[in-house]
Amino acid sequence: MRAAILVRPGDILARDKGLHEHLGVAWFDGRVLHNSPRYGEHLSSWEEFAAGKPVRVRPEVACDRGQLLANGQAVLQAPRGYHVLRNNCEHTAHYVVDGRARSPQLVRWALVGLLGALIVFA
Repeated sequence: MRAAILVRPGDILARDKGLHEHLGVAWFDGRVLHNSPRYGEHLSSWEEFAAGKPVRVRPEVACDRGQLLANGQAVLQAPRGYHVLRNNCEHTAHYVVDGRARSPQLVRWALVGLLGALIVFA
């Protein structure tokens, strides 16, 4: 159930999903724009996005609402499927909010793996 949280269009939403977070973007009509392995890039209800878990809000105060709408509409007009390395939920959320598809969690996991490999093979 959705708690009484102040959420504005463009805020990044996050919920736990095992060892990482699942991200989405608060949309203008109360739904969430996100990317999932099952449905790819799409709009869903808050409840579907939350999947029974608490949702954290990361306010995007510097978000340009016009650009947000344009980026989100571009994603929804030509939705792409989920790919953990090339088009995951973070790529989609960051692209919609600021026009740059990026995945900081993926970068962190890659660095942890590289560090682990250096330790093992040193």
